[in-house]
Amino acid sequence: MDVYRYAEPVRRHGFVFMDTPGFDPVSATGQVAGGANLVCFTTGRGSVFGCVPAPSIKLADEHPALPPDERRHGRRLRRHRGREETVAACGRRIFDLILRVASGEKSKSEALGFGEAEFAPWVLGAVM
Repeated sequence: MDVYRYAEPVRRHGFVFMDTPGFDPVSATGQVAGGANLVCFTTGRGSVFGCVPAPSIKLADEHPALPPDERRHGRRLRRHRGREETVAACGRRIFDLILRVASGEKSKSEALGFGEAEFAPWVLGAVM
């Protein structure tokens, strides 16, 4: 429906795109500054991430390696190992989780206290 600059307030309903840098905390900060009130963060490595003031839901694949963030924090992300499900069933499970968190259920990052230090605005220009 529309394309937005970094941290620009999103005013259109529907699917929109925000031009953000690739660094995850900075990218999510721009989206929250633009009005996002829930972040669905995808990752292949399962890194620990939270984004206060908006709840953050991590969506990760079942990568066999234990990511460095999990080793450092000593916590494992919840996995659905050995459980086969259709793409539609997985999508429904994720959608239901989004609805629950949007309705007030704490996300895993909120429950574990992650995200206070993840709010990281993008510094435009050269950084010294």
